[in-house]
Amino acid sequence: MSHSKSPQLMKLYKPLMDNYQYLVQKSSSRSNKNLESIKTYFSDEELYYLGNKSVSIVGTNGKTSTATMLNGLLLSEGVKTCLFTSPHLIALNERIQTNTNTISDSELDSHMSSLRAFENENNIVLGYFESIFLIAAKTFIEKELGIFIVEAGIGGRLDTTSILNSRTVCLTNVGLDHTELLGNSVKEILHEKLLVSQQIENFILGSSQIHKEYESYIKSLLNITDNQYSLGFVSESRNMFKASAQKNYVKSNQNTAQAVGKVILNNLNINKNTGEFTTSHKYIRPNGRFQIINEKPNLKILDGAHNPPGIKAFFDLLEDSYSEHETNRIDCYIAFNKNKDFEKMVNIIWSKKYVNVKILEDDLFDDQLDSRLLYEYHNSEGKQFAKGTLNEFHSTNKPSILLGSLYLVGEYIKEYK
Repeated sequence: MSHSKSPQLMKLYKPLMDNYQYLVQKSSSRSNKNLESIKTYFSDEELYYLGNKSVSIVGTNGKTSTATMLNGLLLSEGVKTCLFTSPHLIALNERIQTNTNTISDSELDSHMSSLRAFENENNIVLGYFESIFLIAAKTFIEKELGIFIVEAGIGGRLDTTSILNSRTVCLTNVGLDHTELLGNSVKEILHEKLLVSQQIENFILGSSQIHKEYESYIKSLLNITDNQYSLGFVSESRNMFKASAQKNYVKSNQNTAQAVGKVILNNLNINKNTGEFTTSHKYIRPNGRFQIINEKPNLKILDGAHNPPGIKAFFDLLEDSYSEHETNRIDCYIAFNKNKDFEKMVNIIWSKKYVNVKILEDDLFDDQLDSRLLYEYHNSEGKQFAKGTLNEFHSTNKPSILLGSLYLVGEYIKEYK
């Protein structure tokens, strides 16, 4: 596990570090506290351009998958794109993609020179997420691309990406996650996420449940009309929803991505067809999301689900995709991030009678929950478990799942790629 310098020390060390190293050092600080200052990194004309040409993807789960699928759809229609997602699994370059290419080290180096000058001029230290986002936005502007697809970080209203004021916003879904920052109810969290932009002209919603309960609230808060409000899920009519789509989050994300793509083609004058995609598509799913690394003779899956709704969605998809025979007595290797509701996640796993729990060793990734807390919780509830290792998961011939954190999945891919 890496141990990095504090933001204050980083400022002192700046002249001694190369640009890429300096950017990586910032990962020790998760804070993004320069919301007003970072706006000045762009001219008014650039901010207007970004607002018109960007689509913000917000939600509790499914943001990266929806953004990645949308990127593929738009590229198939000849739209030049810049895709910004987080987190990465192996290298931070993954977070910025122009068309089909991840940003190069040399491009990162060049942009970091500008950011370091900006920090010195404004006497600030930019956060890790802030820095990578600003690089993505400048890359989009300088390459004169067509659409900037932006996955928001935590929340929306106070998120770094809110400086875009995107005219087009997609909300994938809302669940109880990051409650210490966003609120203790779905409505409070929904409110925070909706305010990722103050100038929404096109809104796409990927959750039938949120639509049924909060349609009027959303339209009122955003001051939008029916024509500006689109549904990103399969429906037989406006008020009848197919349960199958809700059980398969991959299909749900595909439907949402396609709905956003249609809005972009129709309303942003990128492609003046009927808003329908003109070619067949192979949807691209990002690594670490229901990533099947072995199917026969024994199933082996990686998934970075890291909150209760994500864990539930994973098992819904598993049960929708495989028979009871294929998942019978499957080993589930788990490790979670700190400050997550691990008890609710573990309770969902316990409800799956076909699952054997394997608690992974400590120090696999930064901010990992102490395994002793998992041991104690299992023991206090009288639940069986075994201890496990990444190497055991990798080498086992039994059906198995690696679950609980994208950082965990990333470490596995780096170690056993």
